[in-house]
Amino acid sequence: MEFIGTSPEFEIAAYTLLALTNTPEASFTYDGFSIDISVKTTFDKGVIKIVSGYPGKGSSSHHPSKNTTTTKRPPTVNSDKLLQQLVNNMRVSDEDKPQKGDITMNWGSHVSGSKDESSAPLFSTVNENLFNRPVYKKLINVYNAKLFSPQVCDKETEITGNKKQLLDDVTKEFVNTTVFQLAFQYLKSEGKVSGTIDDFYPTLFQLWFGTYSRCHGALGSSGWEHVFSGEWKGKEIDGQHDWVRYYLLQKNGEIDYHGYDSHDSNLIGTFQYTWDSYLKKIGGFFTDTSPSFDFSILTVCALAHSGSNGCRFNLDGYPIYITSYTQQCDGGRCLSTAYPSDRS
Repeated sequence: MEFIGTSPEFEIAAYTLLALTNTPEASFTYDGFSIDISVKTTFDKGVIKIVSGYPGKGSSSHHPSKNTTTTKRPPTVNSDKLLQQLVNNMRVSDEDKPQKGDITMNWGSHVSGSKDESSAPLFSTVNENLFNRPVYKKLINVYNAKLFSPQVCDKETEITGNKKQLLDDVTKEFVNTTVFQLAFQYLKSEGKVSGTIDDFYPTLFQLWFGTYSRCHGALGSSGWEHVFSGEWKGKEIDGQHDWVRYYLLQKNGEIDYHGYDSHDSNLIGTFQYTWDSYLKKIGGFFTDTSPSFDFSILTVCALAHSGSNGCRFNLDGYPIYITSYTQQCDGGRCLSTAYPSDRS
């Protein structure tokens, strides 16, 4: 499909705008018609290059159906310029992120209180061919091995043997991506790390897998378990900020989705759900990124921009706020929490 009745200058400007703002897709109204425009870019030797760009018949409507939820693109945030440049480069370089059509979301109804407002699950379809990619496969190996107890008051087993091997496998897979290489160079330029990635690896492993107590005694938690796997504390879900983990639990019939609090397109959302009998009142995660992207940006935020909404940037034109905290633990410094939000 191609534009008819527009100038070459208009088309070049439109594709350039999307490429430079790291926005792969956008919609607009032209002469009363809804138009989608897409651009695919690559990151080569520090330069963003347009691979392809094309328009399409708009999927949006001026009169959404009853079951359709829409969100308006909010104003962008003022972020650190170097951090924003990092995020742009990471997004373009993320070869493992879902592509258009790989994931279909059903955000359902807006939720209030703790009542289930949505009968359908959050993920309508997921192209599981994604899971053949090493960053997904090794992450899922960790989940399938059930290395962690979700009960926050249960003491975790020591990280040795097969458990250590599986955790090393997924962490090193993430570390070997271009996305993490960019994140590491940023941390180095900010004076947060030194040496090589191999030198940094023990500190990184400690950050994510060092154990501590959320239960006044038992060493039953770690940054990884909290952020990626999710935990049960009292009658509630603590953490759980990985879309892959959520989807696998949903597929296994362990998740009951209640509805959304907010969402920005299919990039990020906050919502309510139960996992078994435990309630996540309001929580969320990125829904259009790879696990290695999440791991990398959360590491950057925890080490360089920690605090409540301390890490601010724009992703695909939407403002993102990441809250992260670290704490002292037996082996050094450990991640307490790290999660993204579309609201400050």
